[in-house]
Amino acid sequence: MWGKGKRFWFQRVVLALIALCCLLPMIYLLYASLAGRDGVSQYEKILLDSKEFYTWFWNSACYTALILLIHIPVSILAAYGLSQFRFPGRNVLFFLYMLLMLLPFQATSVPQYLTLDALDILDTGKAVILPCAYGAFGTFLLTQFMRGIDGEILEAARLDGVGNFSLLWRIVLPLCKPAVVSVLVLQFISFWSMVDQPVLFLQSEQLMPLSVKLSGQSFSWSASAAGVVYAAAPVLVYLYCQDALEQGINLSSIK
Repeated sequence: MWGKGKRFWFQRVVLALIALCCLLPMIYLLYASLAGRDGVSQYEKILLDSKEFYTWFWNSACYTALILLIHIPVSILAAYGLSQFRFPGRNVLFFLYMLLMLLPFQATSVPQYLTLDALDILDTGKAVILPCAYGAFGTFLLTQFMRGIDGEILEAARLDGVGNFSLLWRIVLPLCKPAVVSVLVLQFISFWSMVDQPVLFLQSEQLMPLSVKLSGQSFSWSASAAGVVYAAAPVLVYLYCQDALEQGINLSSIK
């Protein structure tokens, strides 16, 4: 057992302790949701007696789904253009994408608010969906992955008369499936848990996502159960896509 050396086992123990520290909040949340004389009373209150919970949960699901329906195709097309075509200003444009990744939401919140106000869509679902639908992270990650595709494969397809969109659909996308899944999972988690955008751009209680209402006093003593139910979706998505997520991130970082 100790043949691999003490250093190896020391690293394993340290990593296990770090993982345990990361899991402690979730363990405490699950314990708090089951505490008390009746361990399922909080879940009954949330799932059977709270119409507002379903409204806010549905808002979160709709916002996340609609954002991803725009975000993923736009990121794929932008990454395809930046990685496979040469045009003036390509490197400058890609640098601006990387620069946008460094800017926090607080740095762009005022221009976004003024733009949405000018479009007269504040306090609507569009105010949350449109600013989040176009982001730099997905384009950056997919561009790094697409740049690693063997150019001879793409050139052979072009010589056979394959057009650009057919090339993207039939060759590039199948090769980039792990990277696309990585972007999908990471952005799903990000948009599912967003708080700043709805708080700033929305006022109506009926339009708020569940991520915002969990931070307040909307569920009083049943907040732990609401948190467990809310956390189930990203956990299930991560577990289902774990292999593709790890593969996509590893290959993108290498390239």
